[in-house]
Amino acid sequence: MSKAIKITVKKAPDRYDLGASKFFGSPTVPMEWDGGFDDDEIFFCQLRLSDIAGLDKENRLPHTGYLYIFLHTEDGKYRLGADVRYYEGEVKLAIDDFNSAVEGYEDFTEAYLMEFSEAYEDEDCTRLFGVPSDWSYENGPPNLLMQYDPLDNDMNFLDTLDGFLYFFFSNTENPLENVTLTEEYT
Repeated sequence: MSKAIKITVKKAPDRYDLGASKFFGSPTVPMEWDGGFDDDEIFFCQLRLSDIAGLDKENRLPHTGYLYIFLHTEDGKYRLGADVRYYEGEVKLAIDDFNSAVEGYEDFTEAYLMEFSEAYEDEDCTRLFGVPSDWSYENGPPNLLMQYDPLDNDMNFLDTLDGFLYFFFSNTENPLENVTLTEEYT
């Protein structure tokens, strides 16, 4: 069935494992990253890669450590840039209220925990891998890291975007090195 991993979310309770896979909330990062973020960056999500190891049968990502997606917001609310980071070890520093200082994103401080399951490669949902939903370009689709569907959840992030936010792997030796972000309207 699957060449993709579906991501469903639920609002985190008051007390939860800060190292869990999640959207928003407090990123839990390595100590050496403290102070290493731009003023316009917001925390979008963190994936504890051991959470998806059993579903990533093609080994597209490492199965240990953490993958993070931060977003640069300098071009305004709907012109975002991706800052994808991988860390191989354990993380110890939780940065509270990461998004609260960035204008327009102050409300995205609550955590939404991720749950993972198999998905069809073109399923209309928030997911890892597969092919972009409704891809209609002449050339084949680029390598999809994540498809975010703002209408697939109750997080209210980009909920006026009628379409998808795509994060594409780069075509370099290290595919996480230069992940690109594309907004696609349906």
